[in-house]
Amino acid sequence: MDRDLLDPELYEWFMSKRNRLTSFFPIGNHDIPAKGKDERNTKKLSDFLPCLIGKFSKYDKNALESLWNRRERIIKSFRKTFDQELQTKKYLMVGSGCPSIFDNGFTLMRNYGIPYIPASAFKGAFSHYVEQELEGDNLVWQKRKLLFGKGKDDENIRGNLVFLDVIPKCYSLGIDIINNHFQPYYSDEKNEKPPNDYYDPVPVQYLVIASGSIFRFTVLEKEKMEDNLRKEVSKELINFLGDFGLGAKTSYGYGLFKEV
Repeated sequence: MDRDLLDPELYEWFMSKRNRLTSFFPIGNHDIPAKGKDERNTKKLSDFLPCLIGKFSKYDKNALESLWNRRERIIKSFRKTFDQELQTKKYLMVGSGCPSIFDNGFTLMRNYGIPYIPASAFKGAFSHYVEQELEGDNLVWQKRKLLFGKGKDDENIRGNLVFLDVIPKCYSLGIDIINNHFQPYYSDEKNEKPPNDYYDPVPVQYLVIASGSIFRFTVLEKEKMEDNLRKEVSKELINFLGDFGLGAKTSYGYGLFKEV
């Protein structure tokens, strides 16, 4: 932990709690136990998250430009099916189930320290959308084996589409909140406490990618496809990203994108 990241009081608190944080912040626990008390206290976490946002928001623009240059060189080796910059409509949460000292995880690119959407998640979510949401007369649905491949049974087909990691052009981080109103009920292992309204709500803060952040979505093809199929794939990608989205909490409007 960089001492310059936090003010001295917060730094000393974090270092003193460092070993305990990993046990008190798995998914499902919602705050830090106050020392010597039975009740829990979230104030320190509330103070820490803005400092963390300030740190991760100061990304290396030269490194990001280098990543984009690498993307351009890769694209030149293939034919583009879809390559577009899209903007988050609201918040974006990717990697919420990753291990973390906080209540939700956060996916960061290992070498660059920036948030991104892994290519596997991009491909998997879009292929699920095609399989479950499109009708049988849709050209993309009809060609889904050709586009995504298939490995079940004895029919092994390599997909023609190549999905790349979704990388940011510019982004900012934010904090969202959810209030747990029945924490004693949910944490009662003996099943003795009812879900009553007299419990105090327990606010949980967590990191998100803020609205207005711009990401680049790139899909390439190994072998040339028909123009009408390429157009249909591009159209369905826009529909999928605009109406169904990527990441967690898409039913609440997270993970949706719009054209810049």
